[in-house]
Amino acid sequence: MQQSFHTIILSLMRIHFTGHGVVSCLGLDVPSTLSALEHGRSGIVQVEEWLSLDGLDSHVAGMVSNFDNRFIPRKTRRTMSKMSEMLCKACDEALDDAGLSRDDLNKRRVMVIVGSTTGSSASFESSFERFHRTGSARGQLSTTMFKTMNHSVALNLASYLGFKGSVLSPSSACSTGAQAILLGAQFIEAGLCDIAICGGADECHVATAIAFDTAQAASSQNNNSPELASRPFDRSRDGVVVAEGAAITILESESSQKGRDAEAKGILLGWAQSCDGGEVAHSTKRSMADNMRVAIAKAGLSPEDIGYVNAHATSTKLGDQNEAEAVFDVFGSNVAISSIKGNMGHCFAPCGTIEAIATLNMLNKGTYLPTKNLLDLDPIMPDMHYLNSVTMLETDAAMSNNFAMGGMNVSLILGAKE
Repeated sequence: MQQSFHTIILSLMRIHFTGHGVVSCLGLDVPSTLSALEHGRSGIVQVEEWLSLDGLDSHVAGMVSNFDNRFIPRKTRRTMSKMSEMLCKACDEALDDAGLSRDDLNKRRVMVIVGSTTGSSASFESSFERFHRTGSARGQLSTTMFKTMNHSVALNLASYLGFKGSVLSPSSACSTGAQAILLGAQFIEAGLCDIAICGGADECHVATAIAFDTAQAASSQNNNSPELASRPFDRSRDGVVVAEGAAITILESESSQKGRDAEAKGILLGWAQSCDGGEVAHSTKRSMADNMRVAIAKAGLSPEDIGYVNAHATSTKLGDQNEAEAVFDVFGSNVAISSIKGNMGHCFAPCGTIEAIATLNMLNKGTYLPTKNLLDLDPIMPDMHYLNSVTMLETDAAMSNNFAMGGMNVSLILGAKE
C-alpha cells in the first residue's frame, strides 16, 4: 500500500521542458535544424580530406559548417575544443528560450548535466603529432588537458556560464544526451534541484570514422552521394554515418516553471535506463524491450497510449533490426516509427537530446516526420507503420529511444505541451 501511494504521488509530478538549443549539421540553432528536418534536407557531406586516407572506406559525415566561435571571450575559449564551443552556443539558445539569465542560474536550484563520448580527439591528435614529430615534450599547450578530459564539455560550459552549482558529466556514447535528460528528471523528482540543464556534444574526427569502418559498421556505399548514405531500416543500409553537434534542453519542475511563468515546450512523462549486461557492441532485443516497458510503466501509461516512436536506428544492419523487433514486441504493428538519422547521421552524445527536441516538436504540431532515405523497407523488419512521408497522427505521447555501445539503454516518454 505504501509503494502504491508513493507511485501515485510521483505520477502527479510534472517535469516540463522549458528551453531548447541545438547546433547540428542541419543548422546552427533549433529553428534551422527543425526546418531542415521538416523539409527533408540532409546535412551529410563527403569529407574531402578523408578521400586519400589508405584503408578508410567511409568518406561521409555530418559536419557543422559556418560555426563562428567568437561569441566566446578569447580567454575562456582557450581551453575549449569545437565541441565545448558548440555546447556553449546551444546553451545560450536554450537559456534564452527558457527566459533564464546567467544570474538566475546561481540564484536558483540548478544542476548542469552535460557530457560527451570522449574528450576532444582533435586536441589529442594535435598534441601527439607534435610529440612524435619533435621527439620532445617541449612545445605542448598547457590548455590541451582541459580540452581532452572526459568532462571537458561540462567544465568548459560551467566556466563559460560562471556557474557555481552542481555539475555532472555522463558519458555513455550514443545515449549520453538522453541519459542527461533522465538524470535531470531524477534529480528534480528527488527534490534536489528545480532546474536541470541537460545535453551533450561531440565533434567529428576521422578517428571515429576509422573505428566504425574497422568494425565494418560505417557507411561506404554512397560516398559519392552522401545525402543517401544514412538510411535507417532500408534494405540497402550499410552502416553509421558519423556526425557532430551539440544540444541542450532545460528541464524544470512544475512549481518552478509556473513560478517563473515560463512557457512549457512539453512534458517528460516517464523514463528508464538499463544496461544489457551481456553484449558490449549493442543491446539485445530483450533488454531494449524491457527498458521500453519500464519507461511506459513509469509514465503510468500503456503501450496503446503511445502513438509514435522516434527510433535510435543508426542505419546498421543488426542494430536497426534488433531495435525494430524490440519495438514490435512492445507495441505491436500499429505504432508509427521513424528516425531522423537519415537526415543528420549519428552525432553520438547529443543525438538523444536533439531527437527528444525533434520529437516534442512533432508532438506539439501533430505532424510526424518520415525516415529519410527509407526507399525500400528491409523485408526482415517486423510489420509496423514505418513513416515514409509526413504523417498526421493523433497522440499525446511519444517515445524517444537511444541504445548505445556497451548495451546502454535509455527510453524517454514525452508528452505534448498542455
